[in-house]
Amino acid sequence: MENKNLQQAMAEYLDRVAEIMVQNLFENGSVASGALAKSVQDDNDVVRNQKGDVVGELSMLDYGADVDAGFRFRGTGGLPPEKPIRDWIQRKRITRPAKFKDEKSWIWAIRKSIGKKVTGRRQRTRAYPFIDKSFKAAEKFGTEILTLAAGKDITLTLDVAFQDSAKL
Repeated sequence: MENKNLQQAMAEYLDRVAEIMVQNLFENGSVASGALAKSVQDDNDVVRNQKGDVVGELSMLDYGADVDAGFRFRGTGGLPPEKPIRDWIQRKRITRPAKFKDEKSWIWAIRKSIGKKVTGRRQRTRAYPFIDKSFKAAEKFGTEILTLAAGKDITLTLDVAFQDSAKL
């Protein structure tokens, strides 16, 4: 059975879910640099798999699942890497306090401070749920658009079958 309408509807549904995900990221306060929000996208390759199912995918940066569920920090005293701190300082345009003789010593002090604050194995970041929440928010839209599209595809397939049988 041809399912072009269903594939098109699935692509629209995934676009809507991606839009809602980005909106949820901004609304729940989990956007720092905006990189995760910019990375959320419909891969636009809705296809029929080998079983005949219509399948589509959304993609985002790997840490999206960690933002959604929260994640455990490294163990006590573990220092974070230097580069992300350096990038953060440059992005925020923070000036080095005068008490530090150079940037390297200042970044080391920040890293050491973070390492001291992380105590115990149960330390976790706050979860900012947005993945399941986005699919649930788009559920009504998805059900309606996918049902209509499937109905159109079934009607088209039946019309072709009836025309072919009338020729016999």
